[in-house]
Amino acid sequence: MQVINRVLATLLALALFLGGLLAALDIVLVQLQRPPFLVPASRWAAWLRMQSFNTGIVRAVCVGLILLGLVFLFCALRRGRPGALRLPGRTDGVAVTASRSGLERALSIEAGRVDGVRSARAKARRRRVKVIAATGLRDPGDLSTRIADVISERLGELDLADSLRSRVTVSSKGSR
Repeated sequence: MQVINRVLATLLALALFLGGLLAALDIVLVQLQRPPFLVPASRWAAWLRMQSFNTGIVRAVCVGLILLGLVFLFCALRRGRPGALRLPGRTDGVAVTASRSGLERALSIEAGRVDGVRSARAKARRRRVKVIAATGLRDPGDLSTRIADVISERLGELDLADSLRSRVTVSSKGSR
């Protein structure tokens, strides 16, 4: 979701920047006694004076703006993936964390060491770890269970087995 937030923020910033430039250009042209470049302000002002809050178009625009504001508010307040995962401390007063990317890398390496796994990648969320492994075997058999056991063991070593659930997916695409 972080990528979507960045794209939306960039698009909104670009739209506001371009709108501001066009508004400034129209203001300068009107001050120079020239016709407006983009916005025929006098016609728009006359049309707006004829509208009231009871007309359908005004209500539709207001509802649309409220919904757009709620979407932006939801995107801003939604919690993203954590940058670091809190590890249970073995000593009182000491806070220990592991970076999410480091945990993902360690779990990917552990899953890749299981016999029959060609490649593996892990994604760590706030309460869940998802491991996707690829195998060259035609019949993976109990490969998913073996990977899940290795991942659970590694999470147990980090005292994260109780707080993070693991999910393993094995794909045998490209097998001979």
